[in-house]
Amino acid sequence: GSAQTNVSHLAEGIGLSLNGTIEKRSEVLGRDATWTRKQRIARLPPILAIQFGRFYWKATPDSQDHSGVKCKVMKPVAFNSIFDVYEFCSDDVKKELKKSRDKALKEEEERIQRKLKGESEEKDDTNMETEDVEDDEEAAALKAALAMSVQSNDDKPSPVGPGLPPDFQGHYELFGVVTHKGRDADGGHYMAWVKASGNSGKVEKIADTDEDNEDWFVFDDDEVSPCKTEDVLKLKGGGDWHMSYINFYRAKK
Repeated sequence: GSAQTNVSHLAEGIGLSLNGTIEKRSEVLGRDATWTRKQRIARLPPILAIQFGRFYWKATPDSQDHSGVKCKVMKPVAFNSIFDVYEFCSDDVKKELKKSRDKALKEEEERIQRKLKGESEEKDDTNMETEDVEDDEEAAALKAALAMSVQSNDDKPSPVGPGLPPDFQGHYELFGVVTHKGRDADGGHYMAWVKASGNSGKVEKIADTDEDNEDWFVFDDDEVSPCKTEDVLKLKGGGDWHMSYINFYRAKK
């Protein structure tokens, strides 16, 4: 959206950029008409670079030179560490992503069932009759797994873009942010925030969220300091602190 559009979250901005109206000639009406524009993503990349509209040119018709001025948009625009592109995709891409999501959901359900079954086996390991029943269940599960391995190609997700991981579900993880600090479009200070390749300890959840509080590094010229996901998610703007200008997301494996 424009600098005047009230966008509070990255996903809202993406939606606005894919939808809108344009004015063009209508042969049916014999005049210019306003058309509704709706675009969807038909091919997904391994990396998403999302630029925030932080700077714009403001016309100044009442000024002496009428030339206008460069301005910075300070309003906060929140974002998450995981970005789901499903709703922005074409129907064909959605169809393939849904196959991967359904498969992952089924595998998770089976994992939970196996875990529950394992707990049951520990409690009843002396009951031979129960073991016979469980053996039958294992045989049935093996048979089902073999059936899945020879499933038709129609059930297998097709690639929706180059360089994407197998069974990609449409989730991208944040791994880099470029920020700008300052109120002046011609000045200020840029810094880079990069996700660490691993975590130094147990990963906890950020309070009152489902976000993993993982290890990051912030690069301020020649100074490098450790930080956390919760620090990065605060870079949404709305004040004089560093605010996101470009976010880098990669396809989640």
